[in-house]
Amino acid sequence: MKDNHLHNSIKKILFLLLSLQFSLLAREINIDAIISAAKKTDKHTLVFLHKTDCGYCDSMIIFTLDDDAVRGLIEKEFVFVDINISDKDSVRYKGFAGNGREFAKMLGYDFYPSTVFINTQNEVVFGVPGKQEENDFFILLNYVKTMSYKTMDLQSYGNIYDFEKEF
Repeated sequence: MKDNHLHNSIKKILFLLLSLQFSLLAREINIDAIISAAKKTDKHTLVFLHKTDCGYCDSMIIFTLDDDAVRGLIEKEFVFVDINISDKDSVRYKGFAGNGREFAKMLGYDFYPSTVFINTQNEVVFGVPGKQEENDFFILLNYVKTMSYKTMDLQSYGNIYDFEKEF
């Protein structure tokens, strides 16, 4: 009986330690503060929404976001925010406070992966659900960087971009 009690006590202690460890890993992601910092550099904020055990998400992380040209453009022109909706992170944005999944749903992008762009006025200016291939994502990044979303749709921009690239 003492062994069983000791065994249960050890299990409870281990559970508490693991719970504490996971709660320490949870981040608070304050999008408003990130946008405020991005404003000083005049950069859009790129919010990448994904989840654990999602093949399309993993593929986009491994191939698209790790592509040299894509990664270089993101590092130079954007503030990157990575939100894994499977994590216990809390997110704050324009009076919203909740977890990553609730944040994605509030934005209207609860399909994963999704990419959302926020300007320096803290407004969502463009978003795209689904996995993006490297070249398409590179075009998307340039579309947002140049603020072409103000004057044309992405498809028109892509056609112009491809045409200019040929010459």
